[in-house]
Amino acid sequence: MLLLVPADPLRAHRPDPHFAPEATTAQEAGVPVAVVDHDALARGDASAALRRLPEAGEAVYRGWMLRAER
Repeated sequence: MLLLVPADPLRAHRPDPHFAPEATTAQEAGVPVAVVDHDALARGDASAALRRLPEAGEAVYRGWMLRAER
């Protein structure tokens, strides 16, 4: 299982500061963490949003709310 969190808008390779503590806790517990581009998700551009992900598999998103259709 992979934890997905929004990327920091100013440092795209780091978790958004609002979700950084959760990302750190997950990593310390042995859960891999990846960042996603929330703005791309909100636009419906999944390819751009998920381009930094490692291989495919199950993931849980913990981040800013999205519309149901996204």
